Amino acid sequence: MKENLKIILKNLPSLPGVYQFFDKSEKIIYVGKSVNLKSRVNSYFNGKAKLNFAKQKMVGKIEDIKIIIVNNETESLILETNLIKKNKPKYNILMKDDKNHIYIKITNEEFPKIIKTRVGPNSKKNNGVYFGPYLSSAYVENILKIIKKIFGYGVSENHFFVTKNSYNLDKYLFKGNEIKENIKNEYSKKIEQIKDFLKQDFKKIIPELEEQMKDFAKKLEFERAQKVKEDIESIKSLEVNQLAREHINGDYDVINFLEKYEKVFIGIIKIRSSKIIGMQNFEIENNLEENLDEIINFFIENNLLTDYLENEAKIPDFILPKEINFSEFVKNKIHLEVPKIGAKKDILNLCYKNIYEFAYKKYISSLSTKGFTKQNMINLLNILGYEQKNKNIIFECNDISHLSGTHTVASRSVIENGKTAPNKYKKYRIKTLTDQKINDFDSMREVITRRLKEILHTGEIPDLIIIDGGKGQLGSVLEILEKFKKDSESSLEGQNLEILNQIQFVSIAKKEEELFLFRDGEFKKFVLKKTDQELKMIQKIRDEAHRFAITFNRDSRIKSMKKNILESLPGFGPKTRKKILKKYGTVENLANFDISELQKDLNKAQIEVLKNHGII
Repeated sequence: MKENLKIILKNLPSLPGVYQFFDKSEKIIYVGKSVNLKSRVNSYFNGKAKLNFAKQKMVGKIEDIKIIIVNNETESLILETNLIKKNKPKYNILMKDDKNHIYIKITNEEFPKIIKTRVGPNSKKNNGVYFGPYLSSAYVENILKIIKKIFGYGVSENHFFVTKNSYNLDKYLFKGNEIKENIKNEYSKKIEQIKDFLKQDFKKIIPELEEQMKDFAKKLEFERAQKVKEDIESIKSLEVNQLAREHINGDYDVINFLEKYEKVFIGIIKIRSSKIIGMQNFEIENNLEENLDEIINFFIENNLLTDYLENEAKIPDFILPKEINFSEFVKNKIHLEVPKIGAKKDILNLCYKNIYEFAYKKYISSLSTKGFTKQNMINLLNILGYEQKNKNIIFECNDISHLSGTHTVASRSVIENGKTAPNKYKKYRIKTLTDQKINDFDSMREVITRRLKEILHTGEIPDLIIIDGGKGQLGSVLEILEKFKKDSESSLEGQNLEILNQIQFVSIAKKEEELFLFRDGEFKKFVLKKTDQELKMIQKIRDEAHRFAITFNRDSRIKSMKKNILESLPGFGPKTRKKILKKYGTVENLANFDISELQKDLNKAQIEVLKNHGII
């Protein structure tokens, strides 16, 4: 196996996404999806997957692998389908069935059925509504999986789909059972919604479902209302990933960037007609030491605008994370948006997540193939004037992650004897912050305090604790340590106190990658060469903690989507929710009251949340 592929495979994330295989001419030859990119992509090379002849031949032609991280399995299904449709990769085409075109058919019956068929609309058996033709059987299976995820398999025991070569509905009717009128109506509604879905008429489906959700909520049928709410969330997530989440209408180039490893990394997500049609990442060497604005201006002018103008194509609107000091030429050609909240901010975050992964992959590829060793750790301790505490040397690093103050979490990554030790990684849910509150110091105080308690309990300390940040962050951690010792002094024995005094800290400043420690009453700075393995090792453990925290934050947000309507809003505890439903009957009724009336029961922050979510 090629060396570059070994490095890529080793450092793939265990996240949902889409993978693309490229040949030596840098052409996409295959697109696939997975809920676990690391496991799936590695299976092509480690013999665990049973590959047919075409796929075996394809693996031999792979020269590069690129990935796109998404938020969930449904998004990966949609994105894979779009990329196959756009790029028509050779091996996706070769692996399709060499028979007739494939259609999705919804039959014309009292209880229509959804069928995958090779008999098209022009046949004599045309007794239904047809969608297609589609590229391949796998493509159609993707679409049907998405339908099942959003709309379920049917209504009650009555399925739209074949199960074990027959329909539950057929069995049900054959037994002489009558179908209740409300079941008939619900079944018909879902079939119409599925038709709209296959036409990609999302704007029609969502208002209908929202009305249905409100109707259930009025009748206090909260479980049914919650199920419809989850259907709405699923469709909205498709629109995004079709990430034009919620309402990104039109054509956009979404651009985000990252300064890291002495380079600038730029990512672009192309949205056309509210659908993602592609993602690209670029690595730029800043040899001329230009500032970031100059680099972004040059990139947009030379990589995007020139191409649009030469091909007389419509110039899309641009979404960036901040204002850029553009040249007059660029300024006159583009319309720029800098979102702070909402769907467009979400897609900027997704773009950043993919750039970070791309930058990390490039960085790992640049490292020595032999990786880090125990000797690198000993060298670093010697440079810092620290002692080796354990036979197996352990370095650890913590990181905080949140999204606009929600789902604040932390992580700990560990390197042992030069190798990452995922079995010793740790996740923390931050318990001391109220939702919507952003306070990295309080978050770090909780994490460090919990870690200090753990050290006291086990009597084991790492050889080095790495703090992400400069002198300020290190000073905060030392302040937390001293307060903890003081607060615990009466209950601590001398020996335990000595364990805490032996903890060795170092911080790494983000921009210049300088190291700081506190000794003899002052901060001391250490500047290592950018090529030193010891510096690269600290960078790796810090970046590992960052990636681990981001992943945990994402997972926490996905889980929270399953809460009911009021539970999903920050600042609404059980007592408040109960009071609202008792006094106002339904959430919908809140819109019928003046703000002055609501203020008798709700505080200013809660009313603001209801406004932001369109409830009042």
